[in-house]
Amino acid sequence: MRTLLLLAALAAPAFAQGSIFPDKNLKKAAKQLEASSVSQEVRDFLKLKMKAHSKEMQELSVAVATVRLVDVQRLAQDIANEPRLDPSVGPAVKLPARYFELQDEGKKKAQALADVAKANEMSGTLEKYGQVVENCMACHAAFRAQMAK
Repeated sequence: MRTLLLLAALAAPAFAQGSIFPDKNLKKAAKQLEASSVSQEVRDFLKLKMKAHSKEMQELSVAVATVRLVDVQRLAQDIANEPRLDPSVGPAVKLPARYFELQDEGKKKAQALADVAKANEMSGTLEKYGQVVENCMACHAAFRAQMAK
């Protein structure tokens, strides 16, 4: 029963928006990276960053699914407050501009999620959570397959 409730809560944004997955236009816009342009150094750098980010998103998903809005607010705020990768320093220099666009969009969407969760608005929380997940999916569509090579 718990599993069913968890799945229902995670699926709610999909029903509210039609789908949590990016539409064709978003996928097309996201795919601006040639696999050959991603060095091993950049792949290793992003893998480390995404490992921590993955844990945060898992915790956020559970908090949304279990309607713990205080935790949703805290976790979303943590994501929004993460330091922005500087495109002029270190391995981030080699990342394409699209990565930074998606990073900034993700931070804004996480902040919007934190704001509605803080206001104790469940329907708004589900909608904004769906937008955060959609942004994650757009980034994965653009970069994850290339990182695995």
